[in-house]
Amino acid sequence: MLPENIFLKKLQSIARAIITNQVAMPLGAMKIGKLIFQAQKREAFKNLDLGIIKEYVSQFNGCPVGPERFRWDKEALKEQDKHLDLLTAKYKDRILDKCFDILTRSF
Repeated sequence: MLPENIFLKKLQSIARAIITNQVAMPLGAMKIGKLIFQAQKREAFKNLDLGIIKEYVSQFNGCPVGPERFRWDKEALKEQDKHLDLLTAKYKDRILDKCFDILTRSF
């Protein structure tokens, strides 16, 4: 398990990348999603509610995100993107709020 200061920096780095559009929201949310399990084990992060990110990620489970997109047929990718774009629009404000929460919260 990562030390808490490194874990926090990693979490905040992903949140910054989402806010600044350096990483697409679905990919950034997936990266945070991978850290959620570790966050729940840490006393300092127990009251950090990342439920909205888990909910968002669960909605696009199966859609290609990240480098796996290169393995998809172009037309199938366009169809999946329509679904992903609708989900992202629905969750965008709440995900951004959570990213700012991650950056401004004192752990």
